[in-house]
Amino acid sequence: MKIGILSDTHGNLPIVGKVIDLFHEHHLGAVFHCGDIGSFEVLIQLAELKVPIHAVLGNVDQFSNDWKYAPRPEGLQLHGRFGEVTLENRRIALLHSDDYSARDRAMASGEYDYIFTGHTHELHDYTVGSTRCINPGTAGRGVPNTCAVLDLRTGALQPIHLV
Repeated sequence: MKIGILSDTHGNLPIVGKVIDLFHEHHLGAVFHCGDIGSFEVLIQLAELKVPIHAVLGNVDQFSNDWKYAPRPEGLQLHGRFGEVTLENRRIALLHSDDYSARDRAMASGEYDYIFTGHTHELHDYTVGSTRCINPGTAGRGVPNTCAVLDLRTGALQPIHLV
């Protein structure tokens, strides 16, 4: 199964439209948004992919109580500040990582095959012990704007530069 990973959209709807077009091409089984979503409309647009959407709130999102009233399109799971998902027998933690201690605890626990993060606006992919940590960069506020596709079967990560 291939999955899409994005973060830090900051409500940039035109770029989310580009992400959706690219993700459609990859025939994904799920999408993960690593926080700083920026608006309900981002999640509504992502739901157009008709695959499960897993999202967490980032430091920009957490200051609004409106998220509890956000529309919940079919397939959307808004996990709060930390999410745990199992796909293809892989344990995945999802967080924005502005809370460095939560990220470090998740890494040190050894409980996860993958940890997907955001916040830094920089693409990275590294492994600590048996846990692979992937940050897809920023989809909404960067030069370049990026997202990623991960093949859970092979472990191949394809960073995507959004033009």
